[in-house]
Amino acid sequence: MDTKGGRYSIRIGGQRFSGRGKASIKPAEATPKADPNRDGTAYRTVEAKLPMVSLSFDRGSRSQAITWTAGMLLQDVDVTFIEDDAGRTHYFTSGSWVGEPDIDTDTGEVTGMSVASDQYRAA
Repeated sequence: MDTKGGRYSIRIGGQRFSGRGKASIKPAEATPKADPNRDGTAYRTVEAKLPMVSLSFDRGSRSQAITWTAGMLLQDVDVTFIEDDAGRTHYFTSGSWVGEPDIDTDTGEVTGMSVASDQYRAA
């Protein structure tokens, strides 16, 4: 049986964080678009994209929580996204943070962040 969904965990810079909510992976490196010419014939354009993972995770304990400084957000980050039940691992190497962190103080959940990388691979 093919397994989808289920548990996942995240490693950010080698440190493990517990996944929360739904995560979304966009593995495509390009997005095609088709439009008509004025005479009705078609043409296609392709826009380059960076593979990206949108994350929702627990901020971790006080000693392990990410410090969301401008310097940290501008550094390259290695993110490993592990689909525990599906047995699939996604590597976003030397990625860039995208978005603005939003921390729910009631639950400790961090949302609003994605990582984009030109060095994506899945195993």
